[in-house]
Amino acid sequence: MSNTSNEYRDGILLAWQGEQWGKAFFERIAQATEDAGQRAKWEVLAELEEATGNRLLPLLDPDAERPSAEGYRALDAAVDTYAKLSWTEALEQMVPVLDPAIERFEKLLEMAPNEDREAVQILVDHEVALKRFAERELAGDPRTSLDPVRAVIERARAAQPTP
Repeated sequence: MSNTSNEYRDGILLAWQGEQWGKAFFERIAQATEDAGQRAKWEVLAELEEATGNRLLPLLDPDAERPSAEGYRALDAAVDTYAKLSWTEALEQMVPVLDPAIERFEKLLEMAPNEDREAVQILVDHEVALKRFAERELAGDPRTSLDPVRAVIERARAAQPTP
């Protein structure tokens, strides 16, 4: 197997693991959030991570590793940190971590074989949707902030191969 195909395969695995982590993170943040409106938004973000992860699942090698217990310890620490932040602070901390993820996933898209491109495009788009969500919330547009997220969830679910 070539270095590029190893890099691609490893990148898809890491992306899928990240979606599992992200789903658990957003679910736990939602559980720790008292404000019902904010909790509902965290839950939609968890749906986005789940739908994206499910869309990547067919791209994984059958022997793909599951997230480690160590990763979940890091998750607990991240949730504890985020749970102490205000809504605005949490969103402000989210935005800068999304650009490097978008760049990583765009590189995966460049490496993707034709049959994987739609799934990897959804991976890219889901990060862009998270960023747009946070930016809209921070700009005072909570009414439409989830629109980009919901659009990607819909695309990911519609494109999900049937078992």
